[in-house]
Amino acid sequence: MDDLRERLAHVLWIGGGPHAGKTTLSRLLAGKYDLKIYNLDWHHDRDHRRRAGSKPGDRDESMDERWLHPAPDALARRDIASWTALSGPVIEDLLGLPTGRPIVAEGPTAFPWWVAPLLREARQAIWLLPTREVHDAVLTRRYRDDPSGSSAAKTSDPVRAGRNIVERNELMAARIAASCEQLGLRSVRVDGSLDLDDTLALIEEHFRPHLPIMPNV
Repeated sequence: MDDLRERLAHVLWIGGGPHAGKTTLSRLLAGKYDLKIYNLDWHHDRDHRRRAGSKPGDRDESMDERWLHPAPDALARRDIASWTALSGPVIEDLLGLPTGRPIVAEGPTAFPWWVAPLLREARQAIWLLPTREVHDAVLTRRYRDDPSGSSAAKTSDPVRAGRNIVERNELMAARIAASCEQLGLRSVRVDGSLDLDDTLALIEEHFRPHLPIMPNV
């Protein structure tokens, strides 16, 4: 495990709840310091589920079966287990990438309980956890022009399904926060009190020992 920590010492992790601004902040950070971005969601959807052993029929449930019928706590347990199972392909990918510049690995599936053993030191990772108000505001903006793009909209009861997903997200965020506290890792509550520039500055300061001395500007 110590060897794995050394081999991944150039990887910086941004995890946390959905709609916390992880992808936007990762892109800004990467652009400023010439970092490589590794988006977990993108790789999960295109490759990791197959490599982790998912079969073609595993995701054939109807949208009602996926998002409407299960209670929020069941959704949280299901998705935490499913996403944690995809950690192996993430590690394989990162080990295969060049080490010449830092990598920002970001996504809601970067849970602290499986990232922690990969860290040489705690300042390689941070988790962003949005309040309900921030989460809902981002969700509203994202689907304002195309409400049909959300998973909830594809069910027979979009309002109830949307509520299930929001409550699932809150349960997952609570578990992430508890895990960070237990493991001595940093989580930040995103409550809208900081603008984008200030939030980026917070992340820069957290990652300072692992960033290039001079920005790429």
